[in-house]
Amino acid sequence: MLKSSLRRTMAVAIGGMALAGVVTAASPASAATKDGPPPTAAAPSAPTATHVAGTSSTTSATSRNSGGVSSKHLDGYCNIYSSGYGDECLWYYFNYGGSLADFYFADANLNDNYFITPGAGQGQRVGNNAESYANYDQHLSALNWTDPNFNGLAFRAWPNQHGNFPYPYYDNIESISWL
Repeated sequence: MLKSSLRRTMAVAIGGMALAGVVTAASPASAATKDGPPPTAAAPSAPTATHVAGTSSTTSATSRNSGGVSSKHLDGYCNIYSSGYGDECLWYYFNYGGSLADFYFADANLNDNYFITPGAGQGQRVGNNAESYANYDQHLSALNWTDPNFNGLAFRAWPNQHGNFPYPYYDNIESISWL
């Protein structure tokens, strides 16, 4: 009697563990946290630009760093123009996951910008929340600064470069300029 009771108890315990594994595996991605280091696997290729538009009249780092507001800035699309100029896009999660924010002009304070596309992180501040990036500009590098007003450490995203921000930059970018 004791052996059959033990076998029944073991079967129930093993079945419960298997069921818990299935429930865990089926948990939505939005339940994931942003804690921990970046993934060790190489980042997938950057998403293709979502808009390919006509030529851009802004053609130098100086004019892009002076700021501005236009349909090219903060529109929720990773734009690349026929002239080769384009946005830098930042994503809430590693590997281009979650919501994104796009920047055509320099921005001295990302703490007043928000991730705007649907997905995890939509509505969250961009400052200190970006984990991956893609520079769609073919001419200029994007400098991603750890402090507002283009101060602190700068991570340089070369033209056409994309990936996950390395330590200490992920979840630590507060301003963007062009070089």
